[in-house]
Amino acid sequence: MPELTFILVNPAREENIGAAARALKTMGIFNLFLVAPLANHLGEKSKATAHASLDILENACVFSHLSDAIIDFDLIIGSTAKKRSIAQNYHLAEELPEIITAKGNTINKVALIFGGEESGLSNEQLAMCDMLSTIPMFKKYPSLNLAQSVMVYATYLSKLILNIKKKTTQKPVEPELPIIKEKAAQILADVEMQPDNLIYSRIMERLMLLDKDDINLFHSFSKYYLKKYHGRLK
Repeated sequence: MPELTFILVNPAREENIGAAARALKTMGIFNLFLVAPLANHLGEKSKATAHASLDILENACVFSHLSDAIIDFDLIIGSTAKKRSIAQNYHLAEELPEIITAKGNTINKVALIFGGEESGLSNEQLAMCDMLSTIPMFKKYPSLNLAQSVMVYATYLSKLILNIKKKTTQKPVEPELPIIKEKAAQILADVEMQPDNLIYSRIMERLMLLDKDDINLFHSFSKYYLKKYHGRLK
């Protein structure tokens, strides 16, 4: 099972940071990253709402920029309550365990990113994600707050942790998704398709949904292509 990390961008309330830490530990997730937090994650209110989850707060990694926080992840999933583009697919929170499981041992680290309480993730931050996810709601307002959203995602993703003992452990391998993204970018560059092209982003997004067998198939195709047109062996 890949390692899960929850990343909170610009969290503004100590209570939400503490409650998020409590939700993660309750569901067996222990990695919390904070990006440019507007509230003290070790403040009294944070500690009070964390309730027996102080280790999550104390071990939280703090970054100034989202780009620095996500550099080591193989799959990056952004959460949003607002649909920003009709061209993008928004995967339900409940679908994520199946999507992640289907990739087998081709990924080692997965990040779930949450925006601040007021406006969520910006368009620029969402563009840094490999795919987007949302929680279906009966009404758009009032929406779930930050800590509640973290709890919902942690609950669904805990299925990966709770079911791990039922499955044969796969030998870890070098993550394939980053390699696939790099090779796909080269192929698209060869046909002069720029990253700001809508088709480009759609192709990259769909690649992130491939299961293990399809990842290996694309990897094999890319190897032949790059050897023929770039003389690359890897």
